[in-house]
Amino acid sequence: TTLVNAVVEILEKKSRKILLAAPTGRAARRLGDLTGREARTIHRMLEFSPRTATFERNPARPLDVDVLVLDEVSMVDIVLFHHVLKALPPHCQLVLVGDVDQLPSVGPGNVLRDLIRSRAVDVVRLTKIFRQAEESLIITNAHRVNRGEMPVLTPAAEGADFLFIEKEEPLEILEEVKRLVSEEIPRRYRLDPIEEIQVLAPMHKGDIGATNLNQALGALLNRRTESVTKGERT
Repeated sequence: TTLVNAVVEILEKKSRKILLAAPTGRAARRLGDLTGREARTIHRMLEFSPRTATFERNPARPLDVDVLVLDEVSMVDIVLFHHVLKALPPHCQLVLVGDVDQLPSVGPGNVLRDLIRSRAVDVVRLTKIFRQAEESLIITNAHRVNRGEMPVLTPAAEGADFLFIEKEEPLEILEEVKRLVSEEIPRRYRLDPIEEIQVLAPMHKGDIGATNLNQALGALLNRRTESVTKGERT
């Protein structure tokens, strides 16, 4: 974010017309909040038409832009990237920002990783952990995993943001997740269990699959009685 802000400020002083975009609404809002400038989803920027299922920004009607900054490019598939490139005027510069170590896009292609591997474009990697981030065990462990090292499983200090809790039995894990989400994490980190905590599961089925976790946590946290049922899902 610091680098994106610096690049944008420098280019604005050079009177360049800049657009900021990201593949999802959440990413675009975050980019806008962090830069203090308008950021749009790629689909909105390219004026996607649901009626015709086409983008109205194209070679015949390119974007009015000198520099396009795309964030979260690891999420962009090759089809969407193709349409972005078609909509750029010949003089436009393209700045791609993203984490190549994230999972690739849901759609076809691995755009960011392949562009870096091609050596056809200039690449800058951020590899140094700075002082503010050194206190985060999440960031430290992410770098360790990328280097092929085991993560640190024992938190160094009270309030650590990475905890490894070892449980063997599915029902024990279920009860521990319920306790963590409803009591421990809200108390320790002052987070709202419904708005600010997310639980990830590797599968849908089973006692600790996403389906059962949703039902168990919903029953625990959701005090409202209204409901909508479709098929087997409520």
